[in-house]
Amino acid sequence: MRTSPLRDRLAAAGAVFRERHGVEVAAHFGDVRAECGAVREAVALADFSFVRGFTLPETPGIDFLDALLAGNVPKIRFGRLLHTFLADADGRLAADCFVANNDQEFVLLAESILPDEPFDALLASAGIESPAKDLTGDHVVLILDGVKSWEIVKKLFGADVIGLPYLSIENYEFAGEPVRFIRAGKTSEFGYLLVAPVAIAAQLFDTLKAEVEARGGRLAGTDAHDALRLEGRFFNIFREGARVRDPLPLGLQWMVDFDKEKFLGSDAIKQRRLAGLKQKIIGLVAGADCTALKTGVKIFHDGQPVGEVVADCLSYVLNRPLALGLFPVELAFSGLSFHVGSADGPMAQSISMPPIMPRSLAVKLDEM
Repeated sequence: MRTSPLRDRLAAAGAVFRERHGVEVAAHFGDVRAECGAVREAVALADFSFVRGFTLPETPGIDFLDALLAGNVPKIRFGRLLHTFLADADGRLAADCFVANNDQEFVLLAESILPDEPFDALLASAGIESPAKDLTGDHVVLILDGVKSWEIVKKLFGADVIGLPYLSIENYEFAGEPVRFIRAGKTSEFGYLLVAPVAIAAQLFDTLKAEVEARGGRLAGTDAHDALRLEGRFFNIFREGARVRDPLPLGLQWMVDFDKEKFLGSDAIKQRRLAGLKQKIIGLVAGADCTALKTGVKIFHDGQPVGEVVADCLSYVLNRPLALGLFPVELAFSGLSFHVGSADGPMAQSISMPPIMPRSLAVKLDEM
């Protein structure tokens, strides 16, 4: 099982580890609620070295990636990212992907629900010899999220980071080594990913951790990030993605360029699209004392099971259980009431997502 190059430091900080799809992750540091709160109110640092990372030369990397991924890779402008997915031959989700056009190279970051070996086999199935250089073993991926996270990256890399738009990439240095710097968080607060060589990983982690704690923040694990993604309605490959697998009812059509002649799984996805959408994801919220709104539980309407919970969390902001449910399209809209777990179980309401207002929206970076 693959582990993070920073495992010893994470363990010393109190990390509780868990296996997830063949990779060990730091699940939490003892208080998931406090970790969520740090992102919403200050800043949190997380180790995302479970992410698969690759670089590819512009040629032939652009053709290789375009044959694999659902989005249109040739249309990515210099310095920008494309958020898309990798599917298998049956059009079922395998990875949530960022692809960056970064100064004569492309960078692929993939959150995969496949262990490393099957994931590598899927990359090889494109029918084009892979030009990808695997960064996974000799790089770490660290992520800063939170309303105050911009303060730290500005201090470390300079004021120009403030002007970077969402889904952009820039190259900086830390301790004399190159760092690929990406603005692309998934918590609805400011977020920055740093892809750095293992040689400086410990020093960078210690520096970021000290800056985070100086601002009232803390380390965060994957449990907190899962909750924050649901609360902010960012797609999560490890929760609803792994349970449903079909990008269409998950609402991921925006990640697909349907005008592309071919990508991995495109025939199956296009056939299901032509057949018509039968199910759809919607948000659900229950009362603060409800303990039944959990992943896998059936949802009832008029005495009959009509849906299923595919992801859940306790919303830090609402202080209420929050979930995503898979429903028939005729019931997949907000403003309805359902019973949870049985025909006479506790009540839940369907809601528009996201149900929160991120604090980062009130920060005017162009005035900093």
